[in-house]
Amino acid sequence: MKLQLSVLSLGVAVALMSAAPDAAGRPSLTSRHVARQSVPPSLAAAVAAVRGELRGIPQQGLVLGNSSAPVTVFEYADLISPPCAAAAGTVVASVIKRFVRSGVVNVEFEPIVESPVSEELALGAFAAGAQSLGWDYAQLAYIRSTALSNGPLDSPGTLAGALGLNLRLWGSALRRPLWPHMIEKAASVALIGNFTAYPVFIVRSAADVFAPPFIRVLRAPVTFAKLSATIRTAVRTVG
Repeated sequence: MKLQLSVLSLGVAVALMSAAPDAAGRPSLTSRHVARQSVPPSLAAAVAAVRGELRGIPQQGLVLGNSSAPVTVFEYADLISPPCAAAAGTVVASVIKRFVRSGVVNVEFEPIVESPVSEELALGAFAAGAQSLGWDYAQLAYIRSTALSNGPLDSPGTLAGALGLNLRLWGSALRRPLWPHMIEKAASVALIGNFTAYPVFIVRSAADVFAPPFIRVLRAPVTFAKLSATIRTAVRTVG
């Protein structure tokens, strides 16, 4: 069954059709960061790092941060992509530290599925989100990846167990029919936007009764400087 685009997706679609790609020449996240991590930290160390990064930040599904934040950043990313893993530890980590913790921004993870492995991990993240640990799951998957591993070195179930999830509930949640629809919605936005590399970030301000929301599409590669400047512009439109 084909899933119709939501109102949000339609708004994003308009922005996508009118947005030009970012200027070329920004440094590649892959060469600068993923190459450093030829050997990932141990599973226990990775879990500790993720918990430290996300401790105290509310989660609902795959939305991280204050649900009433004036700005939302949508992150379209593949859980087995080395550039996405690099961005998770640099660009996204900085956004969490500077904007999400302060309540100014929430970040919604939109899994892009391009292989059976990335589909398994996306479903695992959704299922972990049912226990309010979806972001922990995604970040752990990225930390436990290398430039050559095609995703984390651990199985989806091992990641879930390491985070202390109730594995019975997690396994049951994997089969929820909502998740394939969510994956299809993300794929629809990616198709409309002609996304060819990931991660892609969409920055959207809260709706205003007097003006349409601010929407900007940042295509890969995205630096933290570019993303943070766009977030600040979005905040000013609602402030």
